[in-house]
Amino acid sequence: MAVGAAIELKGVERLNRVLARLARVDTDDLMGALANLVESQTRERLEHTKLSPDYDLWPDWSDSYADTRHTNHKLLENEGHLVDSIVSVVDDGLAEVGSNLVYAATHQYGDEKRKIPQREYLGVNADDVAQLEAALQAWADELLGAAA
Repeated sequence: MAVGAAIELKGVERLNRVLARLARVDTDDLMGALANLVESQTRERLEHTKLSPDYDLWPDWSDSYADTRHTNHKLLENEGHLVDSIVSVVDDGLAEVGSNLVYAATHQYGDEKRKIPQREYLGVNADDVAQLEAALQAWADELLGAAA
């Protein structure tokens, strides 16, 4: 005696279209968009909030250094070179955001020998991640909507 079952899948055509679309997805555009968002978040940190990704206030200038600054100078924003140097690179499905300026690492990590405190500006916090997740969800919704 043989046992059998018949299964009828409704909506398989739509599922096949979605799967076919997903198989052809180039994520470089997505990674570029997410990297641009992180760039924007980093610039906001440098220009406005003056907070580390962990929401810590950056240390003020030392008194001796503060005496050399003009009233229009701000932490990590003297002439705008650091904020202007923030770039992203997308390659092979990975995105990097950072600066190629020599002194960028000094501010990111600090320099004990020169008594420069850490003023971390690169990184993401919970608010940043929420924005990244929303962008990713919008991208996925658009992708799946187009495949339907």
